[in-house]
Amino acid sequence: MAFFSRLRGQARSGAIFVALGILLSRISGLVRERVFAHYLGNSLAAGAFKAALRIPNFLQNLFGEGVLSASFIPVYARLLAENRAALAGEMAGVIASLLGILVSILVLAGVLLTPFLVSLVAPGFQGDAYLLTVKIVRVLFPGIGLLVLSAWCLGILNSHRKFFLSYAAPVLWNGAMIGALIFYGSASTQEDLVIHLAWGSFLGCFLQLLIQLPFVFRYAPRIRPGLNLALREARVV
Repeated sequence: MAFFSRLRGQARSGAIFVALGILLSRISGLVRERVFAHYLGNSLAAGAFKAALRIPNFLQNLFGEGVLSASFIPVYARLLAENRAALAGEMAGVIASLLGILVSILVLAGVLLTPFLVSLVAPGFQGDAYLLTVKIVRVLFPGIGLLVLSAWCLGILNSHRKFFLSYAAPVLWNGAMIGALIFYGSASTQEDLVIHLAWGSFLGCFLQLLIQLPFVFRYAPRIRPGLNLALREARVV
């Protein structure tokens, strides 16, 4: 009974920290949208930025919230539960290495194919709106690659029952964008402002990853990057 009571207590505590992190993230997102509307409103530049976000977000949803959630995280958590921390760390390192290589290739391809992708996602954009959207996407794409790696960190930390940081980390992304809007808002044209905003988004993605990494290696010190694809498979399955 004591064991199950402890599990219920941990579940409640985890749910509270997840909810608190998400709440802070949502509040900062609302502030970002309010500041965005103040400086950009419904302008052509605002439309270009919102259209540009759709393209790299697909990469984040596919790898960060799809592949990792469905495959890596459950296996990593099970290995920890079975007291196989060394093998869990080895697997996490291999996944991080493969993910880094794959995302780098996709980001490079995305940057090179941006004009084609913009034509697919925003077919009505022409002239200045089209060119501006292409510029924004090319800045955003590398940042979304960092967010995919951030999702890897979230999976590691959640598996170690450290919930708050990963769910609150998007506050840094929102904060960097808010800072870019406020800092450049009064002295830039709207077209220049959305480019600064895209770089603010990139900085926020970097900070969101950076703040999690020390805790990942603190709670999972056996993680080592590598490409040992065998992973002693007989022991994993």
